[in-house]
Amino acid sequence: MTASAHASWQDAYAEAAARLAGQAPAARLIFTGASACVDAIFRIDAGRLATLIAPRAASSEDDTRGAELLNRVLARITRGRGGELLTRWPAGPSWIHELLGQPERRQVGGTGPQASWALATVGARSVLALADRSAEQLAVIDPRAGVCTADAVVPAGALTPHGSPSKLPHCILEFTAGTSRDGVTVPRSSRIILRFGDEPIERDGHFLAMTPELAPSAGAGLVSGLNGPGDVNNAERDWLSALTGAWSRAGLPVIHHELAEFPTPRRLREAARLGMVTSLGLSLSELYMLTGGTGDPRRLARAVARQCGVRRVIVHADDWALAVHRDDPRHTEQVLLAGSAFAAARARTGRPAAILEPAPDAMYTADLPAGGPLGDGWRATCVPAPHLRRPAGTVGLGDTFVAGLLLAESLPAAQTHDTAENSAVSRTTRNDAPNRITQH
Repeated sequence: MTASAHASWQDAYAEAAARLAGQAPAARLIFTGASACVDAIFRIDAGRLATLIAPRAASSEDDTRGAELLNRVLARITRGRGGELLTRWPAGPSWIHELLGQPERRQVGGTGPQASWALATVGARSVLALADRSAEQLAVIDPRAGVCTADAVVPAGALTPHGSPSKLPHCILEFTAGTSRDGVTVPRSSRIILRFGDEPIERDGHFLAMTPELAPSAGAGLVSGLNGPGDVNNAERDWLSALTGAWSRAGLPVIHHELAEFPTPRRLREAARLGMVTSLGLSLSELYMLTGGTGDPRRLARAVARQCGVRRVIVHADDWALAVHRDDPRHTEQVLLAGSAFAAARARTGRPAAILEPAPDAMYTADLPAGGPLGDGWRATCVPAPHLRRPAGTVGLGDTFVAGLLLAESLPAAQTHDTAENSAVSRTTRNDAPNRITQH
């Protein structure tokens, strides 16, 4: 990328950061749901990498399962792949703690709570779906996040804990590019989330009852978490369908469904067809898994948008963000800039940050999908992300990206892009979408 192009994107992000920081406290309400957990974060330095690599005798069934899990972890490390690994093993968290020692920190996990944390950091208001109100879960929820009670929205910090945790904690192994030991070098900064059981979504009855009444004053709603339950998850899916249906009937303008890594392509395709959502978000690897092929991500995303009945698909990669959509391209670019600014600020500091200006040494790739018309009213809009080769943290970047795009949709001047024509197209697409994903 030329020096002038680099400066142009740096300036665009600086302008977006100033706008977001200045208008966030006046933004419309944002709904976030519906997954929550506790994450134990382990930074994998050279010493811990040696521990992961070292052969060990299998003196128990747990040791055998642990060794098998570490083989899967190392296979991902060497390929530069992050993501999630599910092992149904209740003793897994304690085995990892015994192997690696105490984690650097414990923090909230789940797309909704992470988004609420990032939004609160810049002064924006959110309401979080939270059924698990145990002491362990509430200890890591941002106390400023709104939570529904029987008749009011209160700060999470005002709740009295009760009940037991409904999920096992996650163990997250965080890697930095260039870390090396015993012939293994980490090629890409990323993280691997170790899950040890099926997890229910946050079926928060107060949230389901109250948020449709709040929708006229809200700007956007987020749903997520269908990768957590087991294969038979009709109750969770039905609950989310009821929620998005209630939001849609109440006129919530943006209903965004953020996908995740699923154990099988079938589960991912089922989740993508949730129902009354207007926007779908996923990573580039998840796009390839969803469509069963590789190639031009713009064409793949357009196929997903058509067949899932959404007006927009957003794809986030390491160094760019893409939207395939039917909206105003200028507004869509601002949405992508906001998401990327939020994620880059977290990568720079290791946690959600109020200072959103990009790092001076951030890189902006010129190798990104082209923008412009795709035919039949669809367009592609793409921006380079402020990329750091050695970020301070990689945990929660996708969830923090989502927080930025939700905020951009909820700013005082937002949503004027959704013209009557766009609304009509969205309704037609949703109603006429076939009930499957084409394989590519």
